[in-house]
Amino acid sequence: MITLDLIINPVILLAAVIVGGGIGFLLGRAKLAKSQAKVLELEKEMMNAHAEILEVQKAYVQLESKLEEHSIPVISMKINGKDNPKEKATK
Repeated sequence: MITLDLIINPVILLAAVIVGGGIGFLLGRAKLAKSQAKVLELEKEMMNAHAEILEVQKAYVQLESKLEEHSIPVISMKINGKDNPKEKATK
């Protein structure tokens, strides 16, 4: 019969486990740093978008206040006489 004798050196096994763990730790740390950088970039983008929205809102409020100062008269329009309920009662 053919047998396969496999001799495992405990020192080499321990060194392989330590090196593998170190490589895994470094890869995980690099992946975490990359994801944190992406999160920071997206947060910055959202802050810029919100700042733009606030600027537009401020301009809109200023425009509304200018229009209120000029007080444009509003004339209500009757359509087919349906706005006056007394006319319905008299007919």
